[in-house]
Amino acid sequence: MLQRGAHALVILMCSPLLVRCEDYTVKFEVALTPERRDSFLVTVREAKSPIAARRFKELVNSNFFTGCPFYRVMPGFLVQFGLSGNVTLQRHWDRQVLQEERAIEHKDWNMRGTIAFATSGAGGGTQGRSTQLLINYDDNHQLDNAGVVPFGRIVRGMHVVDAIYSGYRDRPQAADIRQQGDAYLQREFPRLSHVYGAMQVAFVEEPMMISKNVMGALITVGMALVAALCCFGLRVLQRRSKGYAKTPLAGTFDDPEDDDADEDDDGHGASMGSSLTRRS
Repeated sequence: MLQRGAHALVILMCSPLLVRCEDYTVKFEVALTPERRDSFLVTVREAKSPIAARRFKELVNSNFFTGCPFYRVMPGFLVQFGLSGNVTLQRHWDRQVLQEERAIEHKDWNMRGTIAFATSGAGGGTQGRSTQLLINYDDNHQLDNAGVVPFGRIVRGMHVVDAIYSGYRDRPQAADIRQQGDAYLQREFPRLSHVYGAMQVAFVEEPMMISKNVMGALITVGMALVAALCCFGLRVLQRRSKGYAKTPLAGTFDDPEDDDADEDDDGHGASMGSSLTRRS
């Protein structure tokens, strides 16, 4: 009985840790071309966007992303995906629109490698947040004001995201994908890269990331410090050079004793010369 009670107590104490799985990692397997396949990992921080993190896990566990094309690819800006070629399946999820998440205490910003749900003001059309996702190719801080709240980051394989086919840019239309599905995509845009699998895997810690603005500020501060140190060094050298100019060199000192000795030598030489003249 005591052992059972202790075991139950341990389970009760640990149950919040077991149930509350806030952070997780998802592996996306991608067909970049018919011949080339690769993958990338996304680590999700639920505290960054709780509603989005829960929806993303639901979509992954239901295999929603299988076959989803990367239909809007804007190099230097973002890549967008998350519309199913199965029209019936897409309609089912479109009915479940997500709330906007603006009142988050420590939300992330849209920097390179972050992933977020598209909103009605940023690529989501009139549907709002439902299934469409975007991955930032660059630091897109203008999306912060549009209500785009990242819930995760690419922790491995960003080069794969960079290699997604971008030849169609934003020509594929979300409305047509919703209405016609795979038939429209295969007829008009056969070269689109697409997801062929998404699954939850062992957690991978996200690396430290610095936005370009912060990096630029750090570089500016560093350059200012280097310039200040250079100016300080030049001033020190100038002061030392002035000190050396004011101080006479050791070889130019006049020694009084040497002057007296020279005068004695000159007098002795003159007397010797006169004596020689008399003898002659």
